[in-house]
This record gives sequence, C-alpha cells and structure tokens, in this order.
Amino acid sequence: VFVSPEPEEELMLPVFEMPERPDLVMSERREPNLERVDRSRLPVIERAEPTDEATIDAIVTNPQIELIAADNEPSGQKSSRERAEFDAQGLPVSWELQVATLSAQERAEAIAEQLRKKGHKAYVSPVNIRSQRLYRVRIGPNLQRQRLIDIKPDIDAYFGVESKIIKFEV
Repeated sequence: VFVSPEPEEELMLPVFEMPERPDLVMSERREPNLERVDRSRLPVIERAEPTDEATIDAIVTNPQIELIAADNEPSGQKSSRERAEFDAQGLPVSWELQVATLSAQERAEAIAEQLRKKGHKAYVSPVNIRSQRLYRVRIGPNLQRQRLIDIKPDIDAYFGVESKIIKFEV
C-alpha cells in the first residue's frame, strides 16, 4: 500500500533570512610584557644530578687478549636457566653491562659492532649529560646477571675499560 501526495497539497517550508554580517574591529596585536611575570609563581623544574661518569674517547683494544664470544656458559650459576628476579610490578628484572661512554658516536658504533660480531647483544644509547651529547655502549638486556658478571673481566681487559653492570630501565 503506497500513498502518494495529492497534487493540491504543497509543502510549505519556513524561509529564514541570513543575519547581517557583523562589523568586526580588530584590535592591535601586542607582545606580552615579560617583566610583569611573577617568577615566584612559575613551576620549578628540578634538574637531574650530573653523574660523575667520565667519557672515554680513546678506547684502545688489547691485541694480546681475545674478545670473548657471547655463547660461553656462565660459570657462577647453578643451571643455565637461572631463576629470574621480579620487581614490584611482577616484571622480570633485566641487567646490562655498560661498557663505555664516548663523545664520538662513530667510535661508539664501532665498538658496539665489534661486540655484535662476537655474538653479544650490544647497542649504543645516546644520553645528554651536562649539556653534552654522549653515547653509551651497552650489552644486554639480560635476565641472567651472572652471564654479565662472567664476561665483564674479559670485556674490561680487551677494551681497557672499567665496565659496570646496571639494572636495565626503559
């Protein structure tokens, strides 16, 4: 059943008129007066404490020492599946071996590449310390801290550095 409108019925729609365009007056543009700022009400941003970390710009490898390969079994653990530690959020705690901090990115990448060729999970992490861009060479992260403890003396002797084992943080 279809209903068609009768031709006599015309649909009347309301007609609205457009309002007149408003007369806008632009005010002059002024720069803010910075001397009126009450500095005591501004938020205080605490700066991170500078580290006493020294950069090493001339890492010299010792040719009499062979760089240890990454696939050696750790010596100081009971099994190869050492029990992982977990933090307060239930996430596994990972460790890294920070080999060196350098000011030259190319040198840091070259050291990381040497380590990767021996099978280590090495990478370069840029960081700003005291307004200076530095590059950290790290191995890890690794759930088994003992593996890093085992390779640390060989890495230190090969590169002539004093690396340190640190907790991995994102």
